[in-house]
Amino acid sequence: MSSLFSKPNEALSIKDATTKIYKDCIEVLSELSISERLWRIFWLAGPFILLIERSPADAWVSLIGLAFIVRSIRLKQGKFLSVFWVRTAFVFWFVCLISALFSDVPYYAFTEAIIWFRFPLFAMASVFWLGTDKRLIYMMLITTGVAMLIMCGILAAEIYFVGHQPNGRLSWPYGDLTSGNYLAKVGLPAFLVMVALAVGARSKIASVAALLSLITLIFSLLTGERINFLIRACAGMLAGLMWRPKWRRYCLLVIVEILAVVILFKSSPQLSERFVTSFIDQLPTHVDSPYYKSMMPGIIAFQKAPILGVGTAAFRELCPEIIENRPELKCHPHPHNFYIQMAGETGIIGLITGTVFLFSIITTCYLARKQNPDNVFAAIAFIVPFSLFWPIASSGDFFGQWNNCFTWSAVALSLCATNILPEKTNIN
Repeated sequence: MSSLFSKPNEALSIKDATTKIYKDCIEVLSELSISERLWRIFWLAGPFILLIERSPADAWVSLIGLAFIVRSIRLKQGKFLSVFWVRTAFVFWFVCLISALFSDVPYYAFTEAIIWFRFPLFAMASVFWLGTDKRLIYMMLITTGVAMLIMCGILAAEIYFVGHQPNGRLSWPYGDLTSGNYLAKVGLPAFLVMVALAVGARSKIASVAALLSLITLIFSLLTGERINFLIRACAGMLAGLMWRPKWRRYCLLVIVEILAVVILFKSSPQLSERFVTSFIDQLPTHVDSPYYKSMMPGIIAFQKAPILGVGTAAFRELCPEIIENRPELKCHPHPHNFYIQMAGETGIIGLITGTVFLFSIITTCYLARKQNPDNVFAAIAFIVPFSLFWPIASSGDFFGQWNNCFTWSAVALSLCATNILPEKTNIN
């Protein structure tokens, strides 16, 4: 087992520990058949594929999910169906399908409900097939961390050659405003490990981890994406408390990060206005708030169809009808909150089963921490779904493509922490 994740007092440097993880990965891959080896390499390449565009990212998720179904049927492997979070996923999916059938746009809603399930399937494939060996899980964390740093390099190039968009946002490498989404979601597991190591590991590893985590947090701020920055900042502070925290180092890390933010705000009034003044003014506490105007249509949809909602993912199609008597509200593809969206599109039944599904994932990851608190990733993995499924946050489309590719790559990796057993019982 690598000291980078479980034994902070060993004399290995980050370079030595990373080299060991790479060699362990090569070792486990060499033990597999060619087809199994290729699938795992494809899985490990995911963080880099997600840097390309939404179509390659969706293909990565979908192919892995479909391959898992085919493989499970062919090998008659259905034991994973007894796992609680898997069962809740199927129950919620069934409700989504029923809701779609009663929608005013049943064909559209039913199709969207069917294809959405590729994301939970991807998580199942990661946990019960591709990420069952801790050596591959560690390698996935390394590739995620490297891809996250590459994203920071791309954003640095955008700032140097082009500068920020007129609204203070960054758009490379996608051409749309989702760069911070990548850092906040795809990169979240690796970022939280960095923060935990910065606080709890021995000094040489801690200093490198602290520097890398600070760099990526600064670039989250520079993307101009407020909610995604808050996800990383708050999740990072929680991660620092979850694995052998050294309080003096924790306080120092928080102070340094706060100072970095203050300096950036002082040097860029546009950032300060967007993250402080504008953010406070736009909170959904009054009728003129853009968040209120985008979230309220979801609540009205729930009021109109409280049992099964207006149909899975059908909000984007039906929103003009939903708010026809409320001209002050605005239609967006989704109401910018997971739970409002579930209520509006799948009704109270979907809201309950969907909430149970999401919180079962958080609980499963937390049980991994209870089982193996000495492992840094197992100790902090629950923070990933806890942060991404936080009820009162503004969020992306729950049934959409791009947001889910990012979100479920992180959630799937976090669920893999359940496969990292305590060292004394681990046979890997």
